[in-house]
Amino acid sequence: MPEEELRSVFDEDDDFDPLAVDDSVIDQEDMDDDNPYDTVDYPTMREMPEHMQRAAVFTPATQGSAEAAIRKMFDYNPQRRPVLTAIVELCRDGAPTSAVVAKVDELQKDNYSVYAPVTLCRMLERAGALTLEEPALAQVHEDVAEGVEYLTIDEAPDPVWTATAAGLAVCADYADGATFKRLVLGADAAYSAVYAAVLDLLATGPKTKDDIADVVDSFPIVKNPRRFGGHFIDVLERADAIAWHDHAWCITDLGHAMRPALDVKEA
Repeated sequence: MPEEELRSVFDEDDDFDPLAVDDSVIDQEDMDDDNPYDTVDYPTMREMPEHMQRAAVFTPATQGSAEAAIRKMFDYNPQRRPVLTAIVELCRDGAPTSAVVAKVDELQKDNYSVYAPVTLCRMLERAGALTLEEPALAQVHEDVAEGVEYLTIDEAPDPVWTATAAGLAVCADYADGATFKRLVLGADAAYSAVYAAVLDLLATGPKTKDDIADVVDSFPIVKNPRRFGGHFIDVLERADAIAWHDHAWCITDLGHAMRPALDVKEA
């Protein structure tokens, strides 16, 4: 396998900027942590010099379609992808923001992120994977006896996020092992036996990076060109086959499901 082919899998787009956002209408002095439309997790773009301002990259307009934008964003955020796909699945039939926040906090307890739950939802919304339904804050009531109408204000709105068809389609593709097939069974197929051994090791229980490195180093193929344990960890994590939990690497359900495909490659 040509070295350039694998390297290209991990090359980053020069235009990538996960923090890009148009906040031209946001008041920096009047932001609300509970408001999904407030970008408190982003730098204030309008206060930057014009030549430093960047437009959002992962949008249907810039990528050609919602599915393309979602895939691009997922590929450039591999560590967040399990969380992002979980959000989309949770919102399949609509989910209030409070439920999304609780789910994301649970998923990120072992893998901390600088992105707040609502920020991740906003990223998915811009890419075309989610839509947001903002509930009416004011309710109209009528006092028949007095012949008047009056308003009451809901002090705790809970906006509902709903997955789009494009978001669900992309998540289904990843759940079917699309990235595993592209990387492990495709670009890195020469190392199938190594990947099989790593997954077999993790199938026995959580392991450290050193444990994985010892298995990897036992294969002559990794000596020239040199491949360290970290390379296989990075690829398997990017392919959603392993995940970091409680200070150790663990095999995922997808890792178990894709493991037999490596036997075919070894034959």
